[in-house]
Amino acid sequence: MRFTRPHEDRIREFDLTPMIDVVLQLIIFFMFTSQFGELARTEVDLPREAGQEEQASKATLAIDLTREGVILLDREPITLEGLAQLAAMEIERAGDPDLVTIRVRPDRECRAAHLNRLMNRLARAGVRRWSIGTMDPALVGGEP
Repeated sequence: MRFTRPHEDRIREFDLTPMIDVVLQLIIFFMFTSQFGELARTEVDLPREAGQEEQASKATLAIDLTREGVILLDREPITLEGLAQLAAMEIERAGDPDLVTIRVRPDRECRAAHLNRLMNRLARAGVRRWSIGTMDPALVGGEP
C-alpha cells in the first residue's frame, strides 16, 4: 500500500516566463515615461549667467519666452491674459501666493521689454515668486 501523495512524486517546475514578461513591461514603461519630461521642453537658447543653484522646490509653472516674445506653456502658445488667469488659479488652489513659483525660460535674444511685460502682468495677477532660467557659461564654454 502506498501512503505518499501522487503530486510529491513529480519534479516541481517553476516557470519564469510570466515574471520576465512583467519585468520587460516595467522596463519599457519607465523608458517611455522618463522621456515625457524632455518632450515638454522647448528648445530655448538661455542667457548665459552663473546664477544660483536650483532650489529644492520645483516651479509651479514653467514657461518659455521666445525671442519674438511668444509665451509657450508645454510647447503651446498662450496669451499673456491666459497665463495670468492660469497663475491666479494656481494661487487660489495653493491658498498662498508665496507657494506659487513661476519659472521663466527666456530666449537669449529675447528683448527685455517682452520679459518686463510678462513679469508686470504676473505681478498684477498676484505672483510674488518667479525665477529666470539661465545656463552656466562654464558648462557651454563661455560667451561666443
